[in-house]
Amino acid sequence: MKKKMMVAGALLGSALVLTGCRVDFGNRNQEVVSYDVAGKLTLLDVRGESGDVEVNESDRSQVRVTETLHWGGEKGSKDGRPKTEHPVAGGTLTLRYDCSDCSVDYRIEIPKGLKVTMDVDSGDITLRSLTGEVNATTGSGDIEAGTLGAKRFVADSGSGTIEAKFAAVPDHVEIETGSGGATVRLPKGGYNVTAETGSGDRTVKVTHDPSSSSVISARTGSGDVNVLPS
Repeated sequence: MKKKMMVAGALLGSALVLTGCRVDFGNRNQEVVSYDVAGKLTLLDVRGESGDVEVNESDRSQVRVTETLHWGGEKGSKDGRPKTEHPVAGGTLTLRYDCSDCSVDYRIEIPKGLKVTMDVDSGDITLRSLTGEVNATTGSGDIEAGTLGAKRFVADSGSGTIEAKFAAVPDHVEIETGSGGATVRLPKGGYNVTAETGSGDRTVKVTHDPSSSSVISARTGSGDVNVLPS
């Protein structure tokens, strides 16, 4: 295992500190890189092709990113290594990468209230204790979100289950999956609920109030839909 430390200067107004570690597994290569992004950020935007994404909110004043890179080729070869980027522009931190036979897993710690958007072709999404607005999409994979304080939460999976548990009453929740279950857990209160499934069971156990300003929509093409108390 090789370890290296790199200290980068300002990147578009944000300071970065990186650490890295590479591990070789047969004909698969893996490298872990971590860095901090400082500066005034209003949005985290994650763009992934293949890989899991985990986002946790904490008391941090800056964003902490850990990338786990996977690629093929001969042991120790850097041919095919994902080329990752993390530019900052207009208050938006964008995480993205480019390669062919590869994947990147992200684990991200963010300050309170930061807005989060992500679009992953294939991979699971895990969200913890987020209070900023969330818009999460995966083409194939599960979305699990817990202890949410977000006022607006939108999640979509082409194929996979979606589970969202709220610690505070949201204003707008919209979840949809083409194939898989959809579950929303809400604090005590009245909600304007729409729950639909093309094939599966529908269960609503919260108070349905059509006049409520808290709008909940849960839909699935094939799978059970549940809107339940937290």
